[in-house]
Amino acid sequence: MPPRQARAEATRLRLLDATVASLAERGYAGTSTQAVCRQAGVSRGTLLHHFATRDDLLLAALQHVLHAVVEDFVAARMAEEQVSVEALISLMWAQWQGPALTAWLELAVAARTKPELQAPMRVVMRDFDALIVAACEQLLPLQELPPEFRAGSPFFVFALLNGLAVGRSYEEPGHAQPVIDLLTHLATSFVPSTGDTP
Repeated sequence: MPPRQARAEATRLRLLDATVASLAERGYAGTSTQAVCRQAGVSRGTLLHHFATRDDLLLAALQHVLHAVVEDFVAARMAEEQVSVEALISLMWAQWQGPALTAWLELAVAARTKPELQAPMRVVMRDFDALIVAACEQLLPLQELPPEFRAGSPFFVFALLNGLAVGRSYEEPGHAQPVIDLLTHLATSFVPSTGDTP
């Protein structure tokens, strides 16, 4: 990558990381382009060169952090000689309690009353769905599941984790563990506990 292009990409990533941090700290309403510029150490003109509107920036930040979660998840599991269903669920749950969940939740709530966010939000989340399916197909023997469960199982798991993660904003620590244990039990009933990584 040419130096100028590399610098531009580094600036874009700083803006995205600063936006995710702001969403986690201040929420959707409190995340301004001025605050993001200050945190990233760039001018407003530089931000506008990369992102035409505030919502473009926020959606790009969400996509960025969701991609990072899936990439880190796959890298962590591919480093293991054996893939355990129990470990996969535990790692999913741990990762889905961080900034990706916060960014998703803030934008999902905002989209409920802001129609112009709804269509681009659907695009971002359908892209995330595709990443989830690809990761699960890479790490788990989904072909061993009954056909009626194969397509929906990754989305079932993430829908459950989404609900549990939202509850963390008001529930006591550890409230989700019995449900995680039940999910693990159900998963190991359908998928072998361990398997060779592809």
